[in-house]
Amino acid sequence: MRKGLLLLALLTAGLVLVACGDEPPPTQIYIVVSPTPQESETAPATPASPTPATPSPVPSATAAPSATPAPAQPTPTPQPVGFPTNTVAEVQIAEQVFEHGRMFWIRHTRQIWVMVNVPPDNANGGDWFCYNDTFQEGEPEIDEKLVPPEGTYQPRRGFGKLWRNRSELKEALGWAITPEFELTSTYTYIAGGYMQGGQYVPAPGEHRLTTLYNETISFYEQDVRGDCLGGTWRKAPAP
Repeated sequence: MRKGLLLLALLTAGLVLVACGDEPPPTQIYIVVSPTPQESETAPATPASPTPATPSPVPSATAAPSATPAPAQPTPTPQPVGFPTNTVAEVQIAEQVFEHGRMFWIRHTRQIWVMVNVPPDNANGGDWFCYNDTFQEGEPEIDEKLVPPEGTYQPRRGFGKLWRNRSELKEALGWAITPEFELTSTYTYIAGGYMQGGQYVPAPGEHRLTTLYNETISFYEQDVRGDCLGGTWRKAPAP
């Protein structure tokens, strides 16, 4: 405020001196002097507002990028050229369930496949034995001297002959708990082996049968067990 009053006094004095001379009267000029505001010693200075970030431009509908497509599902790897394809057929079989396993009669090969539960209370896997069916018409179908416990059955014909003549199988399987049933089964053979130098090198494969109870049982070839190639077996649950 003091600086403003001093400036006003000096300007006034100058104008008076000019008016007292011999020169023509000057043009009158009005000067408005605003007082300089005092800065408060206690009030903090108002911080400058931050510069707002420049917003990203919103793309137009035509310029919007397309959604990223979902990755394509992998396709099954085909078998190499020269590798055997799966064999699938409908075959006639007979099936009988035992206390600790099963028997299957394969009509087109006249073989009897024996499934033994390992351990005995495991109904989902075990050992697989393969035998030729040697039963001939006119031979005894059962042994009349053997009386099965109540609720069980003595196997008949080819099953019975094999069961009676091989004590190790009789002991491992126990008595039959169902009659023998004939049915049409879906059979699949999946070859083992590999390709080497463009040539197929065979190895043990896998047989699959569907049962009377709509189960799928896999028989894995390993070695000769009985009269023909056997190995192990595993049951898949019914769908």
